[in-house]
Amino acid sequence: MSAVDPVVIVGGGTSGCIVARTLASMTGAGLVLVEPGALTDDDHPRFMDGLTAATVTEVSGMPQARALGGGSAVNGMILSGAEPVWLSGLTSVARGEDAGSVGRSLLRAGGRLSRLWWNNGRWNPARAMLHVEEEERLTVIRAEAVSITIDAGRATAVECAGTTIPASHVVLCAGAVSTPMLLQSSGVHGAVGTGLQNHPTVSFTFDRADDDLGTFDAAVVMDIIEGDAIGLMVAFERESAGEQARALVTVSLMNPGSRGSVRDGRVDFNLLGTERDARAMERLVARARDVLRGMGTERVEMSGVHPVSHATSSCAGAVDARGRVEGLENVTIADASVLPHVPHETPAASVTIEALRIARLLGEELS
Repeated sequence: MSAVDPVVIVGGGTSGCIVARTLASMTGAGLVLVEPGALTDDDHPRFMDGLTAATVTEVSGMPQARALGGGSAVNGMILSGAEPVWLSGLTSVARGEDAGSVGRSLLRAGGRLSRLWWNNGRWNPARAMLHVEEEERLTVIRAEAVSITIDAGRATAVECAGTTIPASHVVLCAGAVSTPMLLQSSGVHGAVGTGLQNHPTVSFTFDRADDDLGTFDAAVVMDIIEGDAIGLMVAFERESAGEQARALVTVSLMNPGSRGSVRDGRVDFNLLGTERDARAMERLVARARDVLRGMGTERVEMSGVHPVSHATSSCAGAVDARGRVEGLENVTIADASVLPHVPHETPAASVTIEALRIARLLGEELS
């Protein structure tokens, strides 16, 4: 390792792009971003059309975004909480005419128009990050990181397929599933991979009564409070890009207590692993069924409980307040892994805020 080796950022999703842009603005350090995905078509309001084999991959059976900008570039755009102050103007509240007939039915049943990561285009943090690359302040390497070389408590390089990238500091932004897997494959264990959380979700599909899909695949949500359970229903105008005759409504437990793990290449969310969570989910499903009946739906099919793309907290017990991995001098995590628990809203805003905080602390240290 040389004193002039770059800072290597692993993962070009929401957090990785924010970290890259922030460090470029605060330091003169060389920066390398390792991300196998490409920039996606983020100008289309129907996110399901962008969920292709080129933009979504599977890690141990879990769908993961494979794109510059990550989940923010390909997800459903729902921002169920408040807009982060520093992203003011990048989101917008859907209008009534943006919803299709399913969304309007949920709206009449007591739902609300959601705030969306949309302002004449999908919010994609890679767009701003690419300006840094154009200014030659950042090198993007299209590769998959497979391990980190560690010597005497220091990371010296990031190993990719056929490529070794020397590193003065490594910032992991690969997400709450891939980040612990990468650390474990590099011989780092301890609390890495423990505390994993997600939002347990049940899906309902049913025949559409018409072909009015609106502007967005999802624009209406409903907040549900049942005792101590915080729930969120989301109306999707179609079941998938290839199935437009059926609609999809999901209900998620947004404040679960159950925790799982990422161990030995296995992902176990331990969904509804406590009696409290199981009972809370039962109450939310019962309420969701009542809402669907009020919407006049027919032939409703219900899925079992499944996770969504909201994995968090798998490394929260393995880092300090600066995101530094315990026992390693120069490895920082700045993605959803470090959140203390899964947020009570869709997590993109929380990931954004934490990535910016950790990046600023690291930038001050390196400047």
